[in-house]
Amino acid sequence: MTFWRNSGRAFWLSLTLPTAAGALFLVGRPWTFVAVVLFVVPALDATIGRGAPKSGQAIEKTDEDQVPGWFACSWALALGIGAYRASTASGVELIGLVVACGVLSATAMAHLHELTHRPARIWQHVSDLAFVIAGYPHYRVAHQLHHRHVGNPQFGSTASLGTTVWCHVGRSYAAGLVSSFSRRSHPGGKVPYSLFRNALFAILLLGFAALLQWKIALFYIGYAVVSVFVVEAVGYMQHYGFDADISRTALTSWDVDFWLSNCLLVNNGFHNAHHQDGETPYLGLTAQRTTLPGGYFQMLWLTLLSPFWFSIMNRRTKVLLRRRRRQSVTVRNQTSCDVCEIR
Repeated sequence: MTFWRNSGRAFWLSLTLPTAAGALFLVGRPWTFVAVVLFVVPALDATIGRGAPKSGQAIEKTDEDQVPGWFACSWALALGIGAYRASTASGVELIGLVVACGVLSATAMAHLHELTHRPARIWQHVSDLAFVIAGYPHYRVAHQLHHRHVGNPQFGSTASLGTTVWCHVGRSYAAGLVSSFSRRSHPGGKVPYSLFRNALFAILLLGFAALLQWKIALFYIGYAVVSVFVVEAVGYMQHYGFDADISRTALTSWDVDFWLSNCLLVNNGFHNAHHQDGETPYLGLTAQRTTLPGGYFQMLWLTLLSPFWFSIMNRRTKVLLRRRRRQSVTVRNQTSCDVCEIR
């Protein structure tokens, strides 16, 4: 068991999500998949506890590099099955397919996020197309801006203390969309062509779905909304309370060091290390000291219940802010002493 927990092969377990989803969609059981992801997985995540399948290691080339690509393919196949079933589904099954595919697409975003950071242009094109399917035609550009302006709510993701996830999600998505298309966000005022291309793809995809059947178009819109909500909720967890002042330090986000969360989401929990070096593959990321008290699948429930979220995270954030301020004062005082000694 210890070998399995510490092995990079554990990342292949993430493929059970799209595989199980596709199989359950085929037999008309989308709500079973929803129950597994929202109830069984959080319970397993809490039971298995903290850790990572493999992290912080310099790995030149391994089979685990292929996990995000295979996940993307499996996810696309599961969505295709879901769309097929949606065309003839009853109302209850259609809602189940919308929720199930939305949750599945949100998990796929972690893998697509890994692909979009890879230098090969082919992966950028693949991820751009996948982002359109997931309801995020502007994601790659918005994410690059987020890296450049982490801690600035004008570029999405960042949530100030006291902001509920319900207020954050729409605001963050809109901020990312507007900033992506704003000339002021880009050098020379030139908006990337890929944004307009992806927006056109999204419109064509929706139009094609509507031509096939109105239920498929409704399915596409519905699961994209669910996917956006979950992804923005994860961004809320990661950057809650990390405003521009604290994000100028080495700290940019809350990490998650729970084994199953990092296994299924390819070390996306090591978010602070990712912000320090966005080119580091997921296998090379490590956890920092600023961690959430649970895994992503557990914490998602907490974000939905804002009073409970505030009772836990506001105190943690305030303690962290006080600690960072004390460290900043110490550094400034030491710098002043050094300057005086030099003089």
